Amino acid sequence: MGEIIESDDAAFLSRVIRMIAVDVGKEVAAHIETMYPHAVDATSPNMLRSVEGCCVNQIEAMFKTTDLDEILARLEQRKRHRRERRSAYRKIRERL
Repeated sequence: MGEIIESDDAAFLSRVIRMIAVDVGKEVAAHIETMYPHAVDATSPNMLRSVEGCCVNQIEAMFKTTDLDEILARLEQRKRHRRERRSAYRKIRERL
């Protein structure tokens, strides 16, 4: 753990955020694997790694700014995007 200590506070904080994001990604993947083993078996071998990467990317992206308005706008954008993506997915699935 000592290797993360740096003199530059911004670099240090960035590395700590990355470590937290990676840990959360691994925890989410482990939860999915434990709670939904049949779903994991039915997917690509890379699915859990993809979930980990998605978590890391989203967490790191949230820390790119400290401006409250930008953070709230990003949260709203992500919420809207999830709704649109789910709606499109449901429409596709209904046609099958």
